[in-house]
Amino acid sequence: MPKILHVADIHIGMENYGRIDPATGLHSRLVDFLDRLDEVLDYALATEPVDLVLIAGDIYKSRQPNPTHQREFARRVRRIAEAGIPLVLLTGNHDVPAASGRAHSVEIFGTLQIAHVIIADRLRTYTVPTQGGPVQIVTVPWLNRQSLLTKDDLQGLPMSAVETEMISRVERWLEEIMPTLDANIPTMLTFHGTIGGATYGAERSIMLGHDLVLPRSVVAQPGIDYIALGHIHKHQLVGDNPPAVYPGSLERIDFGEEREPKGFVMVDLHKDRTTWRFIEVHARPFVTIEVDVRNHPDPQQRVLHALQKREVAGAVVRMLVECKTEQRALLDERALREAVEAAGASYVAAVVIEAERIQRSRFAAVADELRGGTTPRRALELYLESKQVTATRQAQLLDAFDHLQDEPEE
Repeated sequence: MPKILHVADIHIGMENYGRIDPATGLHSRLVDFLDRLDEVLDYALATEPVDLVLIAGDIYKSRQPNPTHQREFARRVRRIAEAGIPLVLLTGNHDVPAASGRAHSVEIFGTLQIAHVIIADRLRTYTVPTQGGPVQIVTVPWLNRQSLLTKDDLQGLPMSAVETEMISRVERWLEEIMPTLDANIPTMLTFHGTIGGATYGAERSIMLGHDLVLPRSVVAQPGIDYIALGHIHKHQLVGDNPPAVYPGSLERIDFGEEREPKGFVMVDLHKDRTTWRFIEVHARPFVTIEVDVRNHPDPQQRVLHALQKREVAGAVVRMLVECKTEQRALLDERALREAVEAAGASYVAAVVIEAERIQRSRFAAVADELRGGTTPRRALELYLESKQVTATRQAQLLDAFDHLQDEPEE
C-alpha cells in the first residue's frame, strides 16, 4: 500500500508581516515558509517515511521567483531526490507565466532531468514505481484558456461559454483516459484549482488568473481512489468516495487564515479503500486582540490588561481598539505597539484605534449614499474610502476598474 505525502500551496516568497534579518539577508517570513517545508520533509524522511511526495501546485508566490527563492526550493528538491523518493510537482496558477511560450517556474527541474522528479504541467497520466508499489497519477494542472483552447475556439465566445467548453474538454479527456489505466493499480488524480462546493480562504487576496471551477463529478471518475487538490488555502474534504482533499497552505498568508490549522495530508492509497490523515505543522500564529474601552475609565490600562491575557509570543499580532472620541487622547498608540513587542510578538501588524463617533459618522454617510443609488465605480470608491486606502492605491484600483469596464467581452 503506497504511502503518499500530499502538500500544496507553499508560496515561497510570501513576505508580508515580517522584516529582513540583517545577519542572513533573508526576510523573516521567507524563513517561516521554508521552515514549514523543512518540517514536512523531516516528517516524510524520518518521522513516517513515505513512498511518494506530491506538491499540488503553487510552489512559489510569484510567477517569476527571484534566484534566492529558486535556490532555497532547489535545496529541498535535492533532499527528496537524494533520498530516492519520487517527487511530483504539479504546476499551479502561481507557477505558470501569464504569456504562452515562456518557461514556468519549476520547468528547470524537468530540463535537468533530476532523478525521481516529475514535472506535471499538462493533462497526462503517469505510472510511478515506489517502494510501496506502483501508483497511477492523473495530473490536471492549473488550467487556462490557452492550455485547452485555440484562438479559433475562442472566437466570438462569451466567457461563460468558454468556461463551459473548458470543463467539457477536461471531462472528455478524463473519460477517454480512464479506461486505459490498469484497474489493479491504485490511482490518484491531482488537480490545482477549485472544485465545486469548496470553501474559499484568504487565497482570494493573492489569486493570479481567472478561477475555473470544476464540478466534483468531473474529477471523481470511476477508478480514482484519491483526489489530491491544491489552490485553496483552507484544509477541507470536498466529498468522499473517493476522498477529495485540500491540505490547505503550510503557512498563514494573512489574518483571514488566523483560525485555520495549517499542515499536510498523509495518504494510504489503496484500491477502493484509501485512508488519509491531516498532520498539523507549527505555522506561525496570527493573533487579533480586540478591545472595547468605551465604558472603561482607564482605556490604556484596559488594553494592556487585555494584552496580558493573550499568548502573543512568536505571533504576528494586530490590535483593534474601539473607544469614544473623548478617550482617543488617553490612548498611546506607540506605547501599545511597544507593549506588544515586549510581550514577544514576532511582528506587530497594526495598532488601530477607532473613535466611536468618527467611525459611525463615516459609515453612516457611506450608507446614505449607497441607499440613494450610485454607480458601481462610485460604490468601489466609497468602499476604498471606508477602508482608509491611500489615495495612490485608490487611484490604481480605480484605474484597474476602468480598464476592466472598457475590455470587450471575450
